[in-house]
Order: sequence, then C-alpha cells, then structure tokens
Amino acid sequence: MAIGAEIRGVLTGFGLVAAGVIVLTRVDLGLPGQSLLQSLQLHMGVGLLGLALLLALAKARWRAGLVVAMAVFAAGHGMWRVAAQYEGRGPLQGLEREAGFTLLSFNVLNSNDRHDELADYIAGSGADFAFIMEAGRLRQHFEQLEAVYPYRVGCEQGTPCDLLMLSKLPLDNAEIRSLGNIHPNRMIVAQTEIGGEALTLVAAHLTKPYFDDAGIFEARRLTRQLAAIEGPLVLAGDFNSAPWADAIDDLVHGANLLPPPRYSATWPTELGPLGIPIDHVFSRAPVIIDRIEALPDPLGSNHLGLIAELGVVAQ
Repeated sequence: MAIGAEIRGVLTGFGLVAAGVIVLTRVDLGLPGQSLLQSLQLHMGVGLLGLALLLALAKARWRAGLVVAMAVFAAGHGMWRVAAQYEGRGPLQGLEREAGFTLLSFNVLNSNDRHDELADYIAGSGADFAFIMEAGRLRQHFEQLEAVYPYRVGCEQGTPCDLLMLSKLPLDNAEIRSLGNIHPNRMIVAQTEIGGEALTLVAAHLTKPYFDDAGIFEARRLTRQLAAIEGPLVLAGDFNSAPWADAIDDLVHGANLLPPPRYSATWPTELGPLGIPIDHVFSRAPVIIDRIEALPDPLGSNHLGLIAELGVVAQ
C-alpha cells in the first residue's frame, strides 16, 4: 500500500508540474521560452494522456481524470486555433485556377556537409522559386544554381549568407530587410508576375525562441510589414514556431494569410511526421496553396524542406 501511495504521489507531482507548464503556455508572463512551450503544446497533450494512463493503473482515477482534462485542453486549444486559420480557404478551394507555380522552402543548415547533394536537389527540384535559409554552404554552388535560377537575391559577395531567394522568373523591387538586431538581413521581399498577376514574394527566417522573446518581436514586426503590402503574396521560411503558437497565429490573422492544406512536421527530423511544424508556407488570396509536403530526406539538415504547389484563383 505504501509503495502504491508513493507511486501515486510521484505521478501526481508530475501532473502538477505539467499543469504549471500548460498555464505558462497560455498566460503571457514575459518569460523566455514561452513560445517554445506553446509549440510543444500538442506533444504535451499526448504526454499527459500517457501520465493519465499510469495514474489510472495506480488506482488514482480521479487524478487521472484531471490529467485527461488537462490533456484535452492542451491539445484541443491548439487544434481550435489551427481550425480557425482555415476559415478563409473554403471559399477559394473549388474555384478555377488561372495559373500555378511551385515553391521550395528549406533551412539547409549552415554546417551541412551534404551541400553537393543539396545543390543537386535544389537545381533538379522543378520549383519555380526556392527560399533557402542558412545557405552559406551553397555559395560554392551558385554557378550551378544560376543555370536553373538566373534570378537571385541574398548572399551577395562580401555579405553574410543566411537567407537566399532563387527564381526562374524575373524579380523586381527586391529588398533585403531586417526583422531584428540579433540576426539582421533575414527577410527578403520581391515582386514577380504569375499569369499576368502581380505577386509579392516574402522569405523570412525568425530567431529561435529558446532563451528570449526575440522571435516573438520579429514575428510582430513581420506581421506589420506584411499588413502594409497590398495584394496577393506568398510567405515562406523558417519561423521556429508551430502554427498554434501565439506568434504564428497572430501572423496568419494579422497579415490576412491563408494556411497550407495541412501543416507538415519539419523538426526535429528524427521524429519525421511526429515532429513539430516550424517551417511554413502561407499565401494571400487570390493565391492558394493546393498541395504541400515535407521532403522525405533532410539531406544533412536538421529541418525537413517543404515543397508547395500554388495556384492563382481566377477572378
């Protein structure tokens, strides 16, 4: 009996800690790492279900019920947020497309030793546009890439090489912007034309949310800059946050963006489809993402790349 009581006590302690963590995900206390906890929200919900099972086996049924309630809240709140983002897609899904294009978005990792394979993949991907983060190792392959993508923004000679925008189509009014002071030059804005329709392309790479709120402030600045851009656009990159986190949910609604058909897990690569979607592709009407998938092979990166097929809805 004593051993059983001790086990129940330990499991209850884990439950109390989990409850505190869940509160931290939803109450803005200005603490570093809250955005990271929010991105882990669905995974915490699954973990809580496992804890509830252990409590039930330890005959602490009422405590197991409370933990199940916490799990439902943690997972349900995230799923409710994501569901609300999809309201704008419905009216566009059945409409005729007057043009289409493909986009590759990939954080390829600065220290990637498989850069030869990466360059081969990007050049042969068939994408019309490629947004590459942590692109430094690809400098030596620019000649190969320029044979396929004659238009490039980012990684100019003598500058740091993180964010790179490659295009088969002409890019006009290209700008390299900074979202914050920690990592400058991590936003690229350019205009192109698809099927006679002017289109703004935006690539972004946000700071990791581990130790401070820099990534949240960058997301807010990105939201304001996108809100100031009129007309259709495509946004893609490494956001280091899940779609149910405050930073991304506020971005989608604040900049009037449409989500992809589904969010694909991209990190950590070892978890495959059970990982967290922290790399994203968004659009703004009349552009809609018709199909998206994570690459099956990270090609030496710690992220999975995303390949998306997009269409311009006839108006």
